[in-house]
Amino acid sequence: VDIIAMYAGADGALLTAAVNAGAKGIVIAAVGAGNVNPALFTAVKAAIAAGVTVVVSTRVPNGRVQPIYGFEGGGKDLIEAGAIFANDLSPQKARILLMLALQEASEPAALIRLFS
Repeated sequence: VDIIAMYAGADGALLTAAVNAGAKGIVIAAVGAGNVNPALFTAVKAAIAAGVTVVVSTRVPNGRVQPIYGFEGGGKDLIEAGAIFANDLSPQKARILLMLALQEASEPAALIRLFS
């Protein structure tokens, strides 16, 4: 499970490389309430289509991710694409939980419950 950061100019290349290297799960360290830019959103959708579990956290030190914004790469679109929100877990904590979760469950509904 890898952590991929959202930053100005992020193009999805790191996420694609992680998937190509065999990552079973990805945690996105998103901005704000859980948002990425359109280029990274395209890579997220491709990862999910390839069967990789994508969990969205935030770089913000205090706060939780929420599916508020509906632009391409906004939290609402990430949820609709099949990403799982980490609620108030930091990217590091979300990574540990996802690593453990993938050992026990692979059904999206079960994984979503673990992060709720």
